[in-house]
Amino acid sequence: MTKLKTIGYLANTSWFLYHFRLADMKAAQKCGLRVIAIAPEDEYSSRFQEEGVEFFPISMKRRDISPLRKWKTVRQIREIHRRESIDLMHHFTLEAILLGTLAAGASGPKVVHSVAGMGFAFSGNELSKRFLRAFLRPLLRWCLPRGPVIVENRGDRAKVMQIMGKKRRYPVEQLPGGGIDVDLYSSEGGLAIEKSPETVRFLSAGRLLRGKGAGLFAKAAKEYQGPSAEFFLAGMPDEGSPGSYTVKEIQEWTRIPGFKWLGNVEDVPSLLRSVDLLVHPTFYGEGLPRIIMEAQSCGLPIITTNIPACAEAVEDGTHGWVLDRKDPKLLAELMAQAASDAGKRAEMGERNRALAVEKFDEEKVIRRTLEVYRNHFPDWNPEIN
Repeated sequence: MTKLKTIGYLANTSWFLYHFRLADMKAAQKCGLRVIAIAPEDEYSSRFQEEGVEFFPISMKRRDISPLRKWKTVRQIREIHRRESIDLMHHFTLEAILLGTLAAGASGPKVVHSVAGMGFAFSGNELSKRFLRAFLRPLLRWCLPRGPVIVENRGDRAKVMQIMGKKRRYPVEQLPGGGIDVDLYSSEGGLAIEKSPETVRFLSAGRLLRGKGAGLFAKAAKEYQGPSAEFFLAGMPDEGSPGSYTVKEIQEWTRIPGFKWLGNVEDVPSLLRSVDLLVHPTFYGEGLPRIIMEAQSCGLPIITTNIPACAEAVEDGTHGWVLDRKDPKLLAELMAQAASDAGKRAEMGERNRALAVEKFDEEKVIRRTLEVYRNHFPDWNPEIN
């Protein structure tokens, strides 16, 4: 039986692997594995070397639909498999799952798939998205059964099970992404912005995509009628996504009284400690939004939506307030309601912190992820040295 010695992590951006999976890579190294990151080059690629992780670039453009260029990417991944003697590949995002599984084929490395949300194609009912889903389903039906699948919410679990049908051979696990460092994300520590006791501060953060609710947050800020408040938006447009806002659109929102666009923020824990609530009005095909886990770990109450991705973490009235439709006036009312009740916000924040420590602690999540690898390598004992 092949021994597990080398593991590769594949995603469609270096940014994704660095921000969301670096802790997994470091844990795999502590288990004695050689770890390789595979992704297109971006400003985060050089950081892997600083962390002692080998990095191999590939050409993968998310909005590029050329079959010839996609096949070139498959061949690049396959060559890395062969040259570096990779035993196991862990794929993240649907595109990486498709291309990585094609590259592995029948004789390449074993595979594990992480479905971090079903993404753009599965987050609406427009004609273009229905066409894209019809194209993706048979490909996913071939790829997904070739290894264990990790999902982040019950809705995605049901979709994945439906797509695979009777072809499923491995378990479908549900984990909260890669978890988070609950010691780093806590209410103790420095602030990015000095707090004002007279003003309630709302934060919305993430990639600035239409489906993720940045525009809804801005419209709600315009409609807001409640205690004195400021509205902070953190994040940048994503040129690789067809649903991204433009810089011009975002700059228009800064004309709204009290509305501030912070751009890209590296020190997220300090930013979260500087605000009073997180507003995440997403209707996108997400897994379990990391920003929700981070905010809960920092003891913040949440205003979010009732989609499966958010329902995993936020119960209406217990952990925050839940929006059931794309209605900026209703969102503004929920924000005013939350701003008016500091006691309730504090109670929700305490419950959120306890939930994060119990369910999202990255040490617990990573151990469970390492255990998934044993589906392919049952004699491998994931002892972290």
